[in-house]
Amino acid sequence: MKTLHITFPKHISILYWMIRTSEAFEIMQEFIRLLWMALCRFPLSFMGLSYMFLSMAFCYWPISGHWFAGFMMMSLPVALIWGGLATIFLLIKKQRVIATVGVVWCMLAMPLARRFMSIGNEKTTTALQDASSLKVLSFNSAKFADFPSDFAQWNELDADIACFQEYSPNANIEKNYSEKAVLLADDLTEEVGLGLLSKYPIVKKYGRIWNRKGQPNINGYIVADIAYKGDTVRVVNVHFWSMGIRINQAFDALKEGKVASFFRELGDSFGRLKFGFDSRYQQIDEVQEYVAGSRYPVILCGDFNETPFGYAYGKMSLLYKNAFEEVGKGMGFTLNRQPYFVRIDQQFYSHQWEIQSCKTVSSVSFSDHFPLMAHYKLNKPVEFNSQVLVAKVD
Repeated sequence: MKTLHITFPKHISILYWMIRTSEAFEIMQEFIRLLWMALCRFPLSFMGLSYMFLSMAFCYWPISGHWFAGFMMMSLPVALIWGGLATIFLLIKKQRVIATVGVVWCMLAMPLARRFMSIGNEKTTTALQDASSLKVLSFNSAKFADFPSDFAQWNELDADIACFQEYSPNANIEKNYSEKAVLLADDLTEEVGLGLLSKYPIVKKYGRIWNRKGQPNINGYIVADIAYKGDTVRVVNVHFWSMGIRINQAFDALKEGKVASFFRELGDSFGRLKFGFDSRYQQIDEVQEYVAGSRYPVILCGDFNETPFGYAYGKMSLLYKNAFEEVGKGMGFTLNRQPYFVRIDQQFYSHQWEIQSCKTVSSVSFSDHFPLMAHYKLNKPVEFNSQVLVAKVD
């Protein structure tokens, strides 16, 4: 009579052995007991550690576009402060096992700090950048409403490729470029939308303005395949929906001593955040379809309308590197109004590019956003190839 032998994978066998080993089982039992004690005796500290872990996990792995996950991601700075204080408190209370878990989680969250503050350095001098790099501008221009009449600031905005959000046609700016791709709102009396201007030939262009009931339809994306020297590169200009939160009104109410109005505005802002999270993830997935499978080197830039701990940033970070994270300096805040201390304008790039510099141009202050300027070098041959232009379409 034959005996049936069942073979388990090695790691499962080891796990089974550990569970069967009385010493390992006792250690696990003791850990669960300490965990339960910490939960019963220090619930706020336990909640702080759990909150920090969930926020960190969603930032590293944005698996859900649900509003709850989005809120957890954006609140990571608060979660880290709470979790850090909870860890210190548990150490003081001699809850060393649980506190050690908190220390480990705090250490694992440290790489995410680069999203908030970069310590990178420019890799080349300005002269070398101008000679061999592709200069890309991303800027929510607020329709150029307050642009200086003498265009004194144009030199600081001049780039090889310029991606504008809240763009209004401007002949004085467009004359500096040989090609353009523009999408404007069709439900407004004024011309405003997205503009992508290029000094290199645009081979193909396509895009979309998203429909938002009850709001001006100025948000969307433009994808442009551009003949850059000896290759084709894909540049994406995106303007994700604003959450529509009214932080300004909340701060104004607090300054005037209207506490009830302050909390009412905060509650309204939370509701708008919830709606924004539930709606925006569909836009992000749509844009990703054009970049995730691209056979061309990609640069994606625009107004994300969320902090670097948001869902859109997290999703793009799974595919590409962020220019400011890699070579920026400081915090690079791009919002020129309350609450000021956020960087909501971004540039991402694929592995075929080498980022040389990226900075917020805070001297250009006529818009409610500051421009973001970056220099890229293509790590591929750049000899001119006329065949690239064969497929050019209007």
